[in-house]
Amino acid sequence: MLRWVGIGVGVLTALLIGFIVYATFFSAPGFREGAAAIAIVLLAVFQLITAFLLIALLIAVLYAVTKIDQLARTSLIPKLDEATVKVNQLLEDGRQISGNVRDTVSNTTGTTTFVTERIVSPFIRLSSIASGVRAAANSLARRDLPPTSGE
Repeated sequence: MLRWVGIGVGVLTALLIGFIVYATFFSAPGFREGAAAIAIVLLAVFQLITAFLLIALLIAVLYAVTKIDQLARTSLIPKLDEATVKVNQLLEDGRQISGNVRDTVSNTTGTTTFVTERIVSPFIRLSSIASGVRAAANSLARRDLPPTSGE
């Protein structure tokens, strides 16, 4: 099909070129003015057709933009609002969780401080005293013994 269209366009182009050559060299002087007038009328008709097609194209584009706007307002914007609400809920949940973590860390710090002050520190002091008493007892017990050759 496209081959025949190409052949038709080629034949019409060849006929037009032949007509232009004939009209330029072999025609009567009044023929040129008439051909120019016909060419001007044809150009005006083509411009009129082009203007109508551009108006139709503009109307089609405006219709498409209106439909896209309507679609966005009816389906896209509500979904974006829902997504915004969900994101805000997630952010609020994250803030609550971080507050809970902060409270837990504070409680853990307090518990650690309490255990250190009330249990571990006295145990360390008691262990230090016991080590000191043991060292003193060892020192007193060895005082009467003769020195060994290693010391």
